[in-house]
Amino acid sequence: MAKIFKLKVNTPDGISIQEDIASINLKTSIGELGILAEHEPIIGALIPSTISIQSADGNKVNAIINGGLFKMDGKVLNIITDFFQLTNKLNESVIDRRKEQIEKALANKDLSGNKTFKNIQRRLQQELEQLEKVKK
Repeated sequence: MAKIFKLKVNTPDGISIQEDIASINLKTSIGELGILAEHEPIIGALIPSTISIQSADGNKVNAIINGGLFKMDGKVLNIITDFFQLTNKLNESVIDRRKEQIEKALANKDLSGNKTFKNIQRRLQQELEQLEKVKK
């Protein structure tokens, strides 16, 4: 039996998921990263993407994440993000609601000259494209 560790995902709405898992594959700002139990401590940035999770009982599930931060201490993987949704629980209303949030942020002209805002717009556009793929 594979060793397990705790996955805890925090969103503005509270704890989105907290359960034991065997592994997770994340897309970070510097590439892909697979994490197993007892992984060396690490902190990093996540990009908008689909992540793959293997539960403690061996089932695999994907989730959509809007980037964020992660911290692994060897026993618990904490993820902080503003959007996390397991794809098996994903429905069109969730996708449409997130698309509306992204489009509203992309349309904000008050900060359009700001370099940081341009980077955020680029990342949101990438997430919007990812959502379009999932919806098909």
